[in-house]
Amino acid sequence: MDLLDEEEYLYNPYNTAGGQSDEDPDDDDDGGLTTEDEYTGKAALNPANSIFSLQNSSWKAKQYGGAKIKHVASAGQVLYLATDRGRLVRWNLLNGEEHEIVIDKGRNDIIFKVHVDPSGSHLIVGGNQGENWYIQASRNLRPKLLLMAKGARIESVCWDRENGDDVSTGVIMVGTSTGCIFKASILDGKEKYWKEIFSLRDAGQPICGLQCEIFPPSAKSVSESTRRYFVMAATPTRYYEFIGGPTFDALFAQYTSAPAFIELPGDLDYSELHFFRKGNGRATSFVWLTGPGLYSGSFSFGSQNVGDSIIFDYKLIPYSNKVPSPPIGILCSEFHWFILFGDRLQIINQLTQELAWEYQFTSRQIYGDMKGMVQDGASGRIWVYADYMVNEVMITGEDQNIWRCYLQKGQYDTALQYCQNLEQREKVLTAQADHYFNERQWELAASIYAKTRRSFEEICLKFINLEEKDALKRYLSDKLDHMKTTDKAQLTMICTWLCEKYLDKLNTVKEQGSAEDYGLQLDEFRHFLQDNVANLDPITTYQLILNHGRLDVMLYYAELNGDHERVISHYMQRREWTKALEALSKSNDASLYYLHSPSLMQHSPVGTTNAWINATRSDPLFLDPRRLIPALMRYDPKNNPPGHKANQGLRFLQHCVRNLKVSDPTVVNYLVSLLAQEEDEGAMLSFLAEYGGEGGIIDLQHAMRACQTSGKQEACVNILSSLGQFEQAVDLAIELQDIELAKINADKVEGDDDLRKRLWLRIARYVIEEEKDVKKAMEFINQTDILRIEDVLPFFPDFTLIDDFKEAICASLEDYHRHIEELKRGMEEATKSSELIRKDINDLRGRFGFVESNQKCCFCRTPVLASALFLFPCQHAFHISCQEEWMMREMLGESDRRRVVELKAAIAAGQKQGRETTSDTGGLERLQAELDDLLAADCPLCGGPAIEMISRPFPVYGDGPAAFELPSMLA
Repeated sequence: MDLLDEEEYLYNPYNTAGGQSDEDPDDDDDGGLTTEDEYTGKAALNPANSIFSLQNSSWKAKQYGGAKIKHVASAGQVLYLATDRGRLVRWNLLNGEEHEIVIDKGRNDIIFKVHVDPSGSHLIVGGNQGENWYIQASRNLRPKLLLMAKGARIESVCWDRENGDDVSTGVIMVGTSTGCIFKASILDGKEKYWKEIFSLRDAGQPICGLQCEIFPPSAKSVSESTRRYFVMAATPTRYYEFIGGPTFDALFAQYTSAPAFIELPGDLDYSELHFFRKGNGRATSFVWLTGPGLYSGSFSFGSQNVGDSIIFDYKLIPYSNKVPSPPIGILCSEFHWFILFGDRLQIINQLTQELAWEYQFTSRQIYGDMKGMVQDGASGRIWVYADYMVNEVMITGEDQNIWRCYLQKGQYDTALQYCQNLEQREKVLTAQADHYFNERQWELAASIYAKTRRSFEEICLKFINLEEKDALKRYLSDKLDHMKTTDKAQLTMICTWLCEKYLDKLNTVKEQGSAEDYGLQLDEFRHFLQDNVANLDPITTYQLILNHGRLDVMLYYAELNGDHERVISHYMQRREWTKALEALSKSNDASLYYLHSPSLMQHSPVGTTNAWINATRSDPLFLDPRRLIPALMRYDPKNNPPGHKANQGLRFLQHCVRNLKVSDPTVVNYLVSLLAQEEDEGAMLSFLAEYGGEGGIIDLQHAMRACQTSGKQEACVNILSSLGQFEQAVDLAIELQDIELAKINADKVEGDDDLRKRLWLRIARYVIEEEKDVKKAMEFINQTDILRIEDVLPFFPDFTLIDDFKEAICASLEDYHRHIEELKRGMEEATKSSELIRKDINDLRGRFGFVESNQKCCFCRTPVLASALFLFPCQHAFHISCQEEWMMREMLGESDRRRVVELKAAIAAGQKQGRETTSDTGGLERLQAELDDLLAADCPLCGGPAIEMISRPFPVYGDGPAAFELPSMLA
């Protein structure tokens, strides 16, 4: 039965179908598109749906004198309608504007076809008599006659999608009614060339369709020299394929002989060829209008060459026997073919080849004959047109039922891509899983079932009844991946079941499989445990693993679960100390260190110490060294492995003190005790030097006892010195016969030269009495600046010859002489200085200055000579009373003010008594001098007081407005 035959017709609710209309099509004045009953028809749907509808436009043939539409082209949301009056109407669909273009004045019915590039920038208007015009729509709408194309009746144009722009057409190909293919180019409205590159004259048929596509670039090269084209040309009965490059000339030069073709004989003298491209992508399929039916196919671009075909999945769809008229035009979308007949529009589903929608035109007497169908190259909008009308085919959700079509064809993966909701996806997945199950592809079916909402129990029973353990495990594993994290109970149940399945599988593979298979299965199980450790119940999981005797898996799971106590205890029981330390190092629980360190330190001291140090490097506060002392007390250096002689307790505690800055007395004291037990006293001495001084962390009393017990005498000397017991330190050093140590400790005394001298004398006495060598004694005295020869003479025997230290005595006497001479010079210089000072004082008493008769006091602004005054070297003059008042108020402190009052009273009392003795006069002068120093030490305006006043706030004198008046000295 013909797939296009349909008996059932239904009215489309989205069209105005159902009755005849006698309304004149030119009576409506609205612009653009409308859904009113302007064109009456009948829509048949199979099945009933709302994907397609026909929307009427407001095209008014009346305003163009009743002109008939001959041909329509569309691009860039613009329709170009050619009429039989020789006019071309440009209709902007965005704003409804219409512009009439006159192709040739005085001539009617001259337009044959209109061709527009996908961007809408270029138009070629083909004439009936071999005249052709070019219109640059992006610049102006003035037609220009193409002189080079004169005589060619243009049937089809293949536009340059890659290189064309709003100025240039790029390289285009033109098919003519005589079977010729021309190469042409137009730049800025000017013809560059028009060249014939191929001819099908032997066929004697027009080239009604001409399309081109570029091969995808190969991985080896993407240069222009390797470009290859695929060109497809169609006549009413044949189509031709051309492959080659890198230019059109080179491509067609390979087809000098008659090219291969596919022929479908028919009685049509016209045809159409259309490529489908999704967006700006590469063409994927084509449709060809022929007499026997609609011919379509898909493209597969590969390594094809001359003579090869890139077309596959081709098919011929016969037209419906119930349509009496031949087809007028065809178009294609992603999933449908559009076939226009004289009385109807049919839309065919490409996947099922069934009629998806049909519209019958019933107003032929009003709108004339159907003429064709056109598609906007940019937007994809489809239009059908007749003599007096233009309608748009509306498409809403073209792919909404495509999933079902692919499902019926068994193309499940493709069907899933077009599912638009969960319900559709569920149907596809269920059908796919059932298909694989029926095909006995158990694991594949299990994986798909896991994505569905089918009953969990139902699917599990399916595989349990079939004893397909691997399929069941696959289902559980994949089901786990699709579950929500909030489904805690279900997750735990499935994970526990899977754990058991993995353990069973491990046992089976170990007994029956190879070592490689066992390793792969074990790795898979470990990955499962790692991914789902949070979803497993530890008690149940441990029990399962131990029931299967898998200690290795138990330890791995325990590490994942953070159960380090279990792992450490296991290795400790097996006396695998190294592994126990590795497990301990992975733990972040300090209590485990405190618990297991005593045993570990006893059996693996170096490794344990390394673990402690590494743990505290990243976090200094992670371990408390004080709590590790019990482990250190169980440590015996004899248990060190070969090659490790260092005391590990010392090593760790020194790390704590030096790197971790631990100052805990218990830790430091234990470290001191260990250092005291070392044979080499150098470590103790270094530690005391670094941490035993003032403000140090060492308990010196404890250190003293430890060193005394272990016989570290030199350390005892240093400790006594640190305790400030310098005499005992020097005595002990002398007892040890270590003179250098004694001298060092004697020089440590600061601020007490007597004690320092006594200590040096003790050392000197020992040197003189023990060495009995005068020269060495003299060298010893020269090593310090605190002893002289006379200090040590009593230590020499009574009958010592003076010749042995004659030089030292002479040197000492010379030093005394030099010192006496220096004192004499100092006294002489002091005498001279006092005489100079006395002379300066006398000179100052005779200094004077000049005061002008009209000079005023800088404070009160009255004549300064009116009373006693102060005159400064800067020539500023002040009344003594004004100066005193200002100084008392502004500059002097409380004690100085009291002293001024006392001095004035004393001077007044002295003057009143009228004593004229020299001593009395000198006393008054001293009092007056002291008073002058307090009141007039420096000029108030330019001296020290002025500088001090800078940082003080302005003084306020009085209340009210007077408080803001400047004092007279500043006015």
